[in-house]
Order: sequence, then structure tokens, then C-alpha cells
Amino acid sequence: MFGEWITDEILYPIPHRQYVLTLPKMLRPHFRFDRKLLGKLSQCAYQSVKEFFQKTVNKKEAVPGVVISIQTFGALVNFHPHLHCLVTDGCFMPNGWFYVLAEIDVRKLESLFCHKVLKLLLKEKRISEEWVRKLISWRNSGFNIHNQVKIRSDDKHGRESLAQYILRSPFSQEKMTYREDSKTVLYRSKMKPGSKKNFAVFPVLDWIATLTTHIPNKGEQLVRYYGYYSNVSRGKRKKEKPREETEVSWKPEVIEIEAPPVSKELKKRWSYFIRKVFSFIDQPDVIKKIGLWEESHAPPKELR
Repeated sequence: MFGEWITDEILYPIPHRQYVLTLPKMLRPHFRFDRKLLGKLSQCAYQSVKEFFQKTVNKKEAVPGVVISIQTFGALVNFHPHLHCLVTDGCFMPNGWFYVLAEIDVRKLESLFCHKVLKLLLKEKRISEEWVRKLISWRNSGFNIHNQVKIRSDDKHGRESLAQYILRSPFSQEKMTYREDSKTVLYRSKMKPGSKKNFAVFPVLDWIATLTTHIPNKGEQLVRYYGYYSNVSRGKRKKEKPREETEVSWKPEVIEIEAPPVSKELKKRWSYFIRKVFSFIDQPDVIKKIGLWEESHAPPKELR
């Protein structure tokens, strides 16, 4: 059982959160027809979380533990690539301490993730710079991050349940009904806020075609481990310490981090951080709309 294994072998008894990262509808077909991009999308998510956390605690050596499950399905089995991330609610330090984060401004993390993904798709020549400028000028880009599910350090059952949830199947047989008279499949789901319907009807062949879009390629990994929970990091710890000291029952020294004050200096540091990600934008009108910095910057060489 994945949930039990990951709880006993990977996760530490510290606070965790679930981060769900979603993409605009217009970008999703790129990941449907080239599934290799899903792994790169996962890397964008981890890099966004790591850089954001490091900047929040103001320590470059800080490392979060992240488990990412790549999901390609929506409520009605439609192709909807998104990421479910089981993330430590803070960062590990080389000295064994664990810094717990205060509540973060998820909109800033969302902005960072948005531009890492756009930079990826630009590099892969899937979209144009003109298209990027248009998207980021919209009030709502379509990128979204939700992180309100929090698991306490003493809630082992919660960690196990969340780990099991992020690896769920694309569809449920209980929600599926085959209609012999019309040779169709009726698939029902829960009505979600903003949804127009909670069911979909598929001709049999269309149903089979829909299911096959969620089959991973040979050797494709849908669950990935990063940072303190990466295979490399865990392997190093096993070599450096006796087995009994590396068991996940060990609890690091927990340091609570207060919410950073809203100051001019903090805003300057953050704008500088985001500016590095926005380096491919050089149009003053777009920059002013974003409101992150004063001067324009030439795009990197690979995008010229």
C-alpha cells in the first residue's frame, strides 16, 4: 500500500501540506501530446517551491521535502494535467533543524510557478513570446495553487491518507454505468463549484480512447521525490548515519518561523527574486501591468 509505505519510509513526523498546482486549459494539450513535458512540469513545481521557501526563511541551504504525483485526469476523466504535491511545511537545515513556515502568500508562489512553466514552454518552442505577453497581461492567467490542506506533525494517519489520495486512480467503476441500448458509458461525479454538470456520456470507443490518454509511457514515473525526500538525499543519509538514526520516526529540532514583516526591504528582495524569472519579458507596458520592477531587461540569449 503506497500510503503506508511512504509514511513509514519517506515522510518525517513534521507538519506537511498538500499543494495542488493547476494549469490554464489552453496549455493542457501540449502535455497531452508530449507526455515528456509532464516530468519537466513536475521539476518546475519543485523548483518554485524550493526557491520560494528558501527566500522565505532567507537561507540558501534550506531544503524542503517534496513528493509530487502527476495526475492527468479531471473529475469526468477529461485530460486535465495537474500536480498533487505532499510538501513539508517548512525546510530542513544541514544541522538537523527544521524551520516551520508561517502562512505564505500563495499568490506569489503561483506567479513564480506560472513563469517557470511559461519559460519551459518557450524553451521547448511550444508557445511564442507574443502569446506569453498576452497571457500574463490578463487579470487571471489560469494558473492556480491551493495549499489549505495541512497535516499536523503528530497526525500519522493524516499523512498516510493524503499520500494514498494523491495516487488515486483516474476513474472509479462505481461512477460508471454502461447503457446497452445506446452503447454508451455514463460517468458521474460530484458537482463541484463552478461546474455546469456532474456527468458525461461517452460512446464506447470514445470512452476507451479517453481512458488511454491517462496511460503513462513505458518507464514514465508519475510519482517523483525531491529535496530532502529525493532518492539521492535519502541515500546519502543512510550512508552517513546508522540505520536507527535514519528511521522516519526521528523528529528534527523544530524552529517556528514568524511571518516576515511587510517592509520596503522585503519587497525589494522579492521583486529582485521574481525579476530573474521574468527575464524573458522586455516590453515596458507589460512590465508596468505586472508591477514588479521599474526597468526592462533583454531576453536571455536562447530566446532571442
